[in-house]
Amino acid sequence: MSKDAEQSSSSAAIFLRRVRHRITSTKVRNPIIWQRHQGLKPSDVMLGSYPRSGSTWLRFVIFEILTGKPSSFDEVNAALRGLSDHKHGWPLLPGGGRFIGTHESYRPVYKKAVYLVRDVRDVALSEFAFEKNLGIGRPTMEGYLDEMLRTGKRHGSWPHHVQSWLDSPLAAAGNLLVIRYEDLRKNGVEIFAQIAQFLGVNVERSTVERAIANNSVQKMRDKEDKLYKQENYSKVARKPIKSVEPGGRFVRSGKMGGWQEKLTPEQVKFVEQYAASTLLRLQYPVVTMESAGVRSEADASLVSHAG
Repeated sequence: MSKDAEQSSSSAAIFLRRVRHRITSTKVRNPIIWQRHQGLKPSDVMLGSYPRSGSTWLRFVIFEILTGKPSSFDEVNAALRGLSDHKHGWPLLPGGGRFIGTHESYRPVYKKAVYLVRDVRDVALSEFAFEKNLGIGRPTMEGYLDEMLRTGKRHGSWPHHVQSWLDSPLAAAGNLLVIRYEDLRKNGVEIFAQIAQFLGVNVERSTVERAIANNSVQKMRDKEDKLYKQENYSKVARKPIKSVEPGGRFVRSGKMGGWQEKLTPEQVKFVEQYAASTLLRLQYPVVTMESAGVRSEADASLVSHAG
């Protein structure tokens, strides 16, 4: 294929990607999402998260814990499916249950779930860059933040998404395990063991340690690079899409607190205007003076890390 033909093909793919993204960000997606929720079983456990909160890394580690097999995008995406193709998920949990990923807000059909949350300021940096890499994102961070926090993206606004899970009947019944991404990074062995126990699986500490070591950021990036070179890349389930930006990646650095260096004071203020109470409820710091008034209210609603 000539260079001009290759560029034309890439431009067409990006255009179609943008159109699809816009359409699936409207109410037209509602019947599709309803259909995807059909066929869930009481023994299934959901992995809920807002996009770019670290669920890919969690799934890779949990896959190794549950199967004892080395993780790869092929294997993990075949075993631990999302809503769109959950019927093909592997029954790795007690009672034939599957571990199914969802970026949707809480829904009554969910019977048990792990909810992974990450500081929204880091989520914003990660998803803004991710969407830019795919050629579908907002042109400015300000526009992206407005959509993420006020008007709502395809999965709703971040504060609403988090609150729908924290205030769900699952939480009240002890069937929701809330995990902060930052705690998982700092104290992975203990928290991954806690997740396994919540899933009803007994696991040796050495198994957890090995699974974490096998899925460092660099090793995850190596797996991504290997995936793109595979002959069967197009057939891999739920595969990462190659970036249109030079150097863009699906697996980013996973850095914690990067927002402190990259967001402007005005952007931080805007985020906390709409998300301060939710951030404090999750025990994340709030730095703007205007948000200080919500602190006492939020301190009374701390997150439970036990089901």
